[in-house]
Amino acid sequence: MCVSSRSSRLPEVYLIVHCAATGPGGGMNRISKRQRAGAAGRGARRRAAFLAAAREAFLAKGYAAATLDDVVRRSGGSRATLYKQFGDKAGLFAAIIAELCAEMTAPLREAGERPQARAPRAALLAFATAFMRVMMAPASLALYRLVVAEAGRFPELGRAVYRAGPKVAAARLAAYLRAGAAAGAFTAGDADLRARHFLEMVKGDLHFRALIGLGPQPSRREVDRCVRAAVDSLLNGISARPPSRASARRRRRAAAARGAS
Repeated sequence: MCVSSRSSRLPEVYLIVHCAATGPGGGMNRISKRQRAGAAGRGARRRAAFLAAAREAFLAKGYAAATLDDVVRRSGGSRATLYKQFGDKAGLFAAIIAELCAEMTAPLREAGERPQARAPRAALLAFATAFMRVMMAPASLALYRLVVAEAGRFPELGRAVYRAGPKVAAARLAAYLRAGAAAGAFTAGDADLRARHFLEMVKGDLHFRALIGLGPQPSRREVDRCVRAAVDSLLNGISARPPSRASARRRRRAAAARGAS
Protein backbone atom coordinates (compact mmCIF):
# COMPACT_ATOMS: atom_id res chain seq x y z
CA MET A 1 0.00 0.00 0.00
CA CYS A 2 1.30 3.45 -0.92
CA VAL A 3 1.70 5.79 2.06
CA SER A 4 -0.17 9.08 1.63
CA SER A 5 1.89 12.23 2.06
CA ARG A 6 -1.08 13.80 3.86
CA SER A 7 -1.14 11.20 6.62
CA SER A 8 2.57 10.66 7.11
CA ARG A 9 5.51 12.65 8.43
CA LEU A 10 8.03 10.42 6.65
CA PRO A 11 10.56 12.17 4.40
CA GLU A 12 9.50 12.72 0.80
CA VAL A 13 12.34 10.53 -0.51
CA TYR A 14 11.03 7.57 1.51
CA LEU A 15 7.51 8.13 0.23
CA ILE A 16 8.67 8.11 -3.38
CA VAL A 17 10.80 4.98 -2.95
CA HIS A 18 8.06 3.19 -1.02
CA CYS A 19 5.41 4.07 -3.59
CA ALA A 20 7.63 2.71 -6.38
CA ALA A 21 7.05 -0.76 -4.98
CA THR A 22 3.40 -0.59 -5.97
CA GLY A 23 4.32 -1.04 -9.63
CA PRO A 24 3.57 0.82 -12.86
CA GLY A 25 0.06 1.76 -11.81
CA GLY A 26 0.93 2.84 -8.28
CA GLY A 27 1.40 6.10 -6.45
CA MET A 28 4.88 6.78 -7.85
CA ASN A 29 3.47 7.52 -11.29
CA ARG A 30 0.70 9.68 -9.88
CA ILE A 31 3.14 11.67 -7.77
CA SER A 32 5.59 12.01 -10.65
CA LYS A 33 2.92 13.35 -12.98
CA ARG A 34 1.80 15.90 -10.40
CA GLN A 35 5.38 16.89 -9.71
CA ARG A 36 6.19 17.25 -13.41
CA ALA A 37 3.08 19.35 -14.02
CA GLY A 38 3.87 21.52 -11.01
CA ALA A 39 7.50 21.95 -12.05
CA ALA A 40 6.49 22.87 -15.60
CA GLY A 41 4.04 25.46 -14.31
CA ARG A 42 6.62 26.97 -11.97
CA GLY A 43 9.20 27.02 -14.76
CA ALA A 44 6.80 28.82 -17.11
CA ARG A 45 5.96 31.39 -14.44
CA ARG A 46 9.64 32.00 -13.68
CA ARG A 47 10.38 32.40 -17.38
CA ALA A 48 7.53 34.88 -17.83
CA ALA A 49 8.72 36.85 -14.79
CA PHE A 50 12.29 36.96 -16.14
CA LEU A 51 11.12 38.18 -19.56
CA ALA A 52 8.85 40.87 -18.10
CA ALA A 53 11.63 42.07 -15.81
CA ALA A 54 14.15 42.04 -18.66
CA ARG A 55 11.89 44.15 -20.90
CA GLU A 56 11.54 46.69 -18.10
CA ALA A 57 15.28 46.75 -17.42
CA PHE A 58 16.33 47.01 -21.06
CA LEU A 59 13.84 49.75 -21.87
CA ALA A 60 14.68 51.70 -18.72
CA LYS A 61 18.49 51.47 -18.91
CA GLY A 62 19.39 50.31 -22.42
CA TYR A 63 21.13 47.08 -23.33
CA ALA A 64 24.61 48.08 -22.19
CA ALA A 65 23.64 49.50 -18.81
CA ALA A 66 21.05 46.87 -17.87
CA THR A 67 22.52 43.93 -15.94
CA LEU A 68 21.37 40.43 -15.16
CA ASP A 69 21.32 41.46 -11.52
CA ASP A 70 18.72 44.10 -12.45
CA VAL A 71 16.58 41.38 -14.01
CA VAL A 72 17.01 39.04 -11.04
CA ARG A 73 16.12 41.82 -8.61
CA ARG A 74 13.00 42.85 -10.56
CA SER A 75 11.81 39.27 -11.13
CA GLY A 76 12.57 37.81 -7.70
CA GLY A 77 14.27 34.82 -9.31
CA SER A 78 17.81 33.51 -9.02
CA ARG A 79 20.83 34.22 -11.18
CA ALA A 80 21.48 30.48 -11.57
CA THR A 81 17.97 29.88 -12.94
CA LEU A 82 18.28 32.84 -15.28
CA TYR A 83 21.55 31.51 -16.70
CA LYS A 84 20.05 28.03 -17.05
CA GLN A 85 17.06 29.32 -19.04
CA PHE A 86 18.69 32.01 -21.20
CA GLY A 87 22.46 31.60 -21.08
CA ASP A 88 23.50 35.26 -21.09
CA LYS A 89 22.21 38.78 -21.63
CA ALA A 90 22.03 38.44 -25.42
CA GLY A 91 20.13 35.17 -25.01
CA LEU A 92 17.69 36.88 -22.67
CA PHE A 93 17.07 39.72 -25.12
CA ALA A 94 16.67 37.21 -27.96
CA ALA A 95 14.07 35.34 -25.90
CA ILE A 96 12.02 38.54 -25.68
CA ILE A 97 12.14 38.85 -29.47
CA ALA A 98 11.32 35.14 -29.90
CA GLU A 99 8.21 35.61 -27.76
CA LEU A 100 7.06 38.49 -29.98
CA CYS A 101 7.83 36.44 -33.09
CA ALA A 102 5.73 33.54 -31.80
CA GLU A 103 2.81 35.92 -31.34
CA MET A 104 3.06 37.34 -34.86
CA THR A 105 3.47 33.96 -36.60
CA ALA A 106 0.69 32.15 -34.70
CA PRO A 107 -1.81 32.55 -37.60
CA LEU A 108 0.61 30.79 -39.98
CA ARG A 109 1.15 27.99 -37.50
CA GLU A 110 -2.60 27.49 -37.18
CA ALA A 111 -3.02 27.59 -40.96
CA GLY A 112 -0.28 24.97 -41.36
CA GLU A 113 -1.88 22.69 -38.78
CA ARG A 114 -5.32 23.03 -40.42
CA PRO A 115 -4.63 23.84 -44.08
CA GLN A 116 -8.24 23.39 -45.17
CA ALA A 117 -9.67 25.63 -42.44
CA ARG A 118 -8.60 28.93 -43.98
CA ALA A 119 -8.14 30.15 -47.57
CA PRO A 120 -4.68 31.52 -48.46
CA ARG A 121 -5.84 35.14 -48.55
CA ALA A 122 -7.47 34.87 -45.13
CA ALA A 123 -4.40 33.12 -43.67
CA LEU A 124 -2.00 35.73 -45.07
CA LEU A 125 -4.21 38.60 -43.92
CA ALA A 126 -4.32 37.14 -40.40
CA PHE A 127 -0.54 36.71 -40.36
CA ALA A 128 0.22 40.16 -41.76
CA THR A 129 -2.24 41.80 -39.35
CA ALA A 130 -0.64 40.04 -36.36
CA PHE A 131 2.82 40.91 -37.70
CA MET A 132 2.00 44.61 -37.87
CA ARG A 133 0.19 44.62 -34.54
CA VAL A 134 3.37 43.37 -32.86
CA MET A 135 5.79 45.48 -34.92
CA MET A 136 3.87 48.73 -34.35
CA ALA A 137 3.34 48.30 -30.60
CA PRO A 138 5.17 51.01 -28.61
CA ALA A 139 7.23 48.45 -26.65
CA SER A 140 8.27 46.68 -29.87
CA LEU A 141 9.31 49.96 -31.47
CA ALA A 142 11.37 50.82 -28.38
CA LEU A 143 13.09 47.41 -28.44
CA TYR A 144 13.79 47.79 -32.17
CA ARG A 145 15.40 51.20 -31.59
CA LEU A 146 17.48 49.71 -28.81
CA VAL A 147 18.78 46.90 -31.03
CA VAL A 148 19.72 49.31 -33.83
CA ALA A 149 21.49 51.59 -31.36
CA GLU A 150 23.43 48.81 -29.59
CA ALA A 151 24.16 46.25 -32.32
CA GLY A 152 27.30 48.07 -33.46
CA ARG A 153 28.89 47.72 -30.02
CA PHE A 154 27.34 44.33 -29.29
CA PRO A 155 27.27 42.32 -32.54
CA GLU A 156 26.20 39.21 -30.64
CA LEU A 157 22.99 41.05 -29.76
CA GLY A 158 22.21 41.75 -33.42
CA ARG A 159 22.89 38.16 -34.42
CA ALA A 160 20.79 36.73 -31.59
CA VAL A 161 17.86 39.04 -32.33
CA TYR A 162 17.96 38.29 -36.06
CA ARG A 163 17.97 34.53 -35.46
CA ALA A 164 15.13 34.74 -32.94
CA GLY A 165 12.90 37.20 -34.80
CA PRO A 166 13.14 38.20 -38.49
CA LYS A 167 14.76 34.94 -39.59
CA VAL A 168 12.10 32.83 -37.88
CA ALA A 169 9.20 34.91 -39.21
CA ALA A 170 10.51 34.73 -42.78
CA ALA A 171 11.24 31.00 -42.50
CA ARG A 172 7.74 30.20 -41.25
CA LEU A 173 6.15 32.26 -43.99
CA ALA A 174 8.39 30.58 -46.59
CA ALA A 175 7.37 27.15 -45.27
CA TYR A 176 3.71 28.14 -45.66
CA LEU A 177 4.32 29.32 -49.23
CA ARG A 178 6.18 26.10 -50.11
CA ALA A 179 3.33 24.03 -48.73
CA GLY A 180 0.88 26.08 -50.78
CA ALA A 181 2.95 25.54 -53.93
CA ALA A 182 3.10 21.80 -53.25
CA ALA A 183 -0.69 21.77 -52.89
CA GLY A 184 -1.14 23.63 -56.18
CA ALA A 185 -2.43 26.87 -54.65
CA PHE A 186 0.70 28.88 -55.54
CA THR A 187 3.09 28.84 -58.46
CA ALA A 188 6.57 27.40 -58.00
CA GLY A 189 9.27 29.90 -57.06
CA ASP A 190 11.78 31.01 -54.46
CA ALA A 191 9.67 30.87 -51.30
CA ASP A 192 12.38 32.41 -49.11
CA LEU A 193 12.74 35.43 -51.38
CA ARG A 194 8.98 35.83 -51.65
CA ALA A 195 8.64 35.72 -47.86
CA ARG A 196 11.27 38.41 -47.31
CA HIS A 197 9.75 40.66 -49.98
CA PHE A 198 6.27 40.20 -48.52
CA LEU A 199 7.36 41.17 -45.01
CA GLU A 200 8.87 44.40 -46.36
CA MET A 201 5.71 45.15 -48.35
CA VAL A 202 3.59 44.65 -45.23
CA LYS A 203 5.65 47.17 -43.27
CA GLY A 204 5.73 49.65 -46.15
CA ASP A 205 7.04 52.95 -44.81
CA LEU A 206 4.74 52.80 -41.79
CA HIS A 207 7.19 51.01 -39.51
CA PHE A 208 10.10 53.32 -40.34
CA ARG A 209 7.95 56.42 -39.85
CA ALA A 210 6.88 55.13 -36.44
CA LEU A 211 10.48 54.29 -35.50
CA ILE A 212 11.73 57.81 -36.09
CA GLY A 213 8.60 59.49 -34.73
CA LEU A 214 7.68 61.09 -38.03
CA GLY A 215 4.23 62.45 -37.38
CA PRO A 216 1.47 60.70 -35.44
CA GLN A 217 1.33 56.94 -35.13
CA PRO A 218 -0.23 55.44 -38.31
CA SER A 219 -3.91 54.75 -37.81
CA ARG A 220 -5.35 51.27 -37.74
CA ARG A 221 -7.10 51.99 -41.02
CA GLU A 222 -3.80 53.02 -42.63
CA VAL A 223 -2.07 49.87 -41.40
CA ASP A 224 -4.97 47.73 -42.62
CA ARG A 225 -4.80 49.27 -46.10
CA CYS A 226 -1.06 48.55 -46.29
CA VAL A 227 -1.59 44.95 -45.13
CA ARG A 228 -4.34 44.28 -47.67
CA ALA A 229 -2.36 45.80 -50.51
CA ALA A 230 0.66 43.65 -49.65
CA VAL A 231 -1.41 40.46 -49.51
CA ASP A 232 -3.13 41.24 -52.80
CA SER A 233 0.22 42.02 -54.48
CA LEU A 234 1.70 38.72 -53.29
CA LEU A 235 -1.28 36.63 -54.33
CA ASN A 236 -1.56 38.37 -57.71
CA GLY A 237 2.00 37.31 -58.37
CA ILE A 238 2.00 33.72 -57.09
CA SER A 239 -1.56 32.37 -57.17
CA ALA A 240 -1.98 29.41 -59.49
CA ARG A 241 -4.57 30.33 -62.12
CA PRO A 242 -6.67 28.02 -64.25
CA PRO A 243 -5.49 27.90 -67.85
CA SER A 244 -7.23 30.20 -70.31
CA ARG A 245 -9.56 28.74 -72.94
CA ALA A 246 -7.07 29.52 -75.69
CA SER A 247 -4.22 27.71 -73.95
CA ALA A 248 -6.51 24.78 -73.19
CA ARG A 249 -7.45 24.53 -76.89
CA ARG A 250 -3.77 24.64 -77.87
CA ARG A 251 -2.98 21.81 -75.49
CA ARG A 252 -5.86 19.72 -76.83
CA ARG A 253 -4.72 20.27 -80.44
CA ALA A 254 -1.15 19.37 -79.51
CA ALA A 255 -2.32 16.20 -77.75
CA ALA A 256 -4.50 15.25 -80.76
CA ALA A 257 -1.54 15.82 -83.12
CA ARG A 258 0.68 13.58 -81.00
CA GLY A 259 -1.99 10.89 -81.01
CA ALA A 260 -2.40 11.04 -84.80
CA SER A 261 1.34 10.76 -85.50
